[in-house]
Amino acid sequence: MRTMAILMVVAAGCGVDESEPVTLTFAYPAPGAAFTRDTLATSGFLVADVGVELDIGGSVAKVGITAGDIALGDLDGEGMLAAQLGALGPVTLTATAVDDAGELLATASVDISVADPEVDSCKGWLDLYKLDYTVGPNNQGVADPITVKIPINGMSFRYSGGTAPRKTLFGDCTLMKSLAEAAPILRAHDVKEVTDIGVYNYRCIDQSLTPPNCSMSQHAYAKAIDLAAFTTTDDTTYTVKTDWVIDPADDTCSASTEGDKDTYLHQLICELKANHVWNIVLTPNYNADHRDHFHVDLTKNSDFITRSLPGLVDD
Repeated sequence: MRTMAILMVVAAGCGVDESEPVTLTFAYPAPGAAFTRDTLATSGFLVADVGVELDIGGSVAKVGITAGDIALGDLDGEGMLAAQLGALGPVTLTATAVDDAGELLATASVDISVADPEVDSCKGWLDLYKLDYTVGPNNQGVADPITVKIPINGMSFRYSGGTAPRKTLFGDCTLMKSLAEAAPILRAHDVKEVTDIGVYNYRCIDQSLTPPNCSMSQHAYAKAIDLAAFTTTDDTTYTVKTDWVIDPADDTCSASTEGDKDTYLHQLICELKANHVWNIVLTPNYNADHRDHFHVDLTKNSDFITRSLPGLVDD
């Protein structure tokens, strides 16, 4: 997941006696403190709540806090800031004090870490994302069947050709988790609704064969969804079939694009893949069967979004 931070409190005026030398000391968090990414932010990302408190000596106009290269905001008059961090792993918080002219007076830093929460099952993730779901139905091939009410983390879905948005969506719990993870990235690209061609289909990859005596499609496990179009808040629709220009030679995410809609679709699907939402992404570059959609799935121990390599990737 990409690095992100959300400022919750912004203020200035942390000054004290001007005769004192300027000093900054982190009172909280302590060095090595660990935080859990278990709060659903208004953006739709899971974040860790991190309170920041500094002891400030001397007269300063403003003390800003950063997490790596991400600005969190300024301390309030009590030397405090409530922030949210979405980056996993080690994070360095840095406090920078300046005067009225913006000149540097002092800095301080502290190293902390952010981890994902421990959940008992996949359903624990759905609870963290505040999804409204029921268990089942128990369809053949689906290990952890879930039916989720739409929207999913604020994102609407419509079946291709449907006259109204879906009310529910069925799939394996892991796929529902991935759609919750995708939602804030989609919204960052102004998407309000996704058009799909379906999730569950108990079938072989080679549809001339009869399951289960074949290489099974990820659709048979309800761990795949086919994405056909994306509609933005201004009612512009980006359709894979008509707006994606097949890349003749280059890898999908390094290829040159043609026109605004082709560029948009490349940027969107490549950002979703870069954020590890899905393991496998097949675009129209892959073969003619995928000309009208992005096939995305959760094939274990896989990592693929590129040009056609027939026979190496399951769908």
